[in-house]
Amino acid sequence: MRDLVKTRKSQVRYSEKLHNGQSVHVYFWREKEFVSDRVVYVWNAAAIITDSRRKANKWKNRSPKGVKEKATGKGGLEGLRKALHIILDFRLRLKPNEYLFVVFDDEKRKNAYRWLERYGFMEFHKNGKLVAYGTFNPLYSQWAQEEQREQ
Repeated sequence: MRDLVKTRKSQVRYSEKLHNGQSVHVYFWREKEFVSDRVVYVWNAAAIITDSRRKANKWKNRSPKGVKEKATGKGGLEGLRKALHIILDFRLRLKPNEYLFVVFDDEKRKNAYRWLERYGFMEFHKNGKLVAYGTFNPLYSQWAQEEQREQ
């Protein structure tokens, strides 16, 4: 798996071909947030299955003409599984002050992303509304627990 956007440190895109000829595209972009009077970096993730990179990029960038591209991929479970593996691998790249949020556009995707809870993701709410599933690098959590045991 390789990053397809090498020139920007705050953006990452991965793409994998599916058996039906379409591709799953997973985008990650980083934003600075202030949480409890400290600066953290939040990586947002979004996935789409489509037949061309151009359509995927228009969907990610929300189309310059204001017309929202509709996700019409037919990748099924294969596409979701590949996207899951990309997201889980990316999670291991996070630094201690970084979090990963998987965002969704609609109820269908929200229900599909609920499966992330099985992999240690938690619900994140804003104004009482579920907005994303999020996590941090699990390796740093293990180190913190080991340090506490040693003390």
